[in-house]
Amino acid sequence: MLSLLSSLTRLGAGAVLTLSLAAMAVAQENRVETQVVADSPRIEVLPLTGTVSAPRTSLLSSAEAGQVSELTVEMGDTVTQGQPLLSLDTRDISLESQRASADLAQAEAERDEAQRLVSEANQLSAQNFAASERRQRESALAAAQATLEARRADYSLAQLQLERHQIRAPFDGMVTHRESNIGEWVNPGDTLLTLVDLASLRLDFSVPLSAYQRFEGSQLEVRLEGSDQWHPARTLARIPLDASSRQFLLRAAPETPLEMLPGMAVEGRLQLNGESGPSVPRDALIRRPDGSVSVWLARQSQSDDTWQAFEQRVEIGSSYQREVAVNEGLSAGDRVIVVGNERLEEGQEVSLSDD
Repeated sequence: MLSLLSSLTRLGAGAVLTLSLAAMAVAQENRVETQVVADSPRIEVLPLTGTVSAPRTSLLSSAEAGQVSELTVEMGDTVTQGQPLLSLDTRDISLESQRASADLAQAEAERDEAQRLVSEANQLSAQNFAASERRQRESALAAAQATLEARRADYSLAQLQLERHQIRAPFDGMVTHRESNIGEWVNPGDTLLTLVDLASLRLDFSVPLSAYQRFEGSQLEVRLEGSDQWHPARTLARIPLDASSRQFLLRAAPETPLEMLPGMAVEGRLQLNGESGPSVPRDALIRRPDGSVSVWLARQSQSDDTWQAFEQRVEIGSSYQREVAVNEGLSAGDRVIVVGNERLEEGQEVSLSDD
């Protein structure tokens, strides 16, 4: 008899333990994590495609005709501002410069002699020097001075032409094209060299005009072709384009230097601030096979303070950093289930791990 009672006692304890474990498992399965929905500024991410451009690009040419006598650079060479790049044969213009220099020296000597004669006349008294002779010497001085100015202009012109026989770098940059060789005859306007300033490269994007009014406070990130890393960029200018294109040119520069060359493709994502509204974490969304989207809400019963799960269909909008805007179906203050929403049923009692 005692043995039977002992067996029943052991059986009852096991049954109680089994029921307790089952209850704990059910409670664990119904445990969820929630988040209270709040209105916040919605951020729309606008994908952009663009290219690397070089605003400072010069097609270098000569202002004088002549034969190339010296070429000091090759394609790919980096040059500094003022560095000689190409020279034309200057033998004929050098002779012109020498003649202009000699004519200038002669004109200076004639002006000095005319000045001496006028000074001599001024030193003599009016009684010992005829007034007509004085006026004649003064006229000769004026003519000599005019001749001197003309010779100075001739000499300056010869020096300018001599300087134009040499092409110098207008800024620091890289020679990307070379269209001439030593011995070739070139004419004014012929493109001889192309110089690109690689230190002032810009990123150009075509952006829809609909984003123009929402641009204030926006942020831009860029990624070069073949790279997975995004970099912040600052806006330099918003340039109108042809009205028929309904776009404007967004010119930007990366905040930190990037290894890029003109013509490289670049991706951009423009973060635009929109109207405030509810948004939920991406994990809260339940996507159905028919294409609909819903969330599970946790609502507290007013009778016994328990929490129950209810499914709510929603219309979603743009997403940003795992937050998805909800256009319809939710309001600020709703408590949405973000963890443990995989196998819920309508009206199911749940326990909140964040309560």
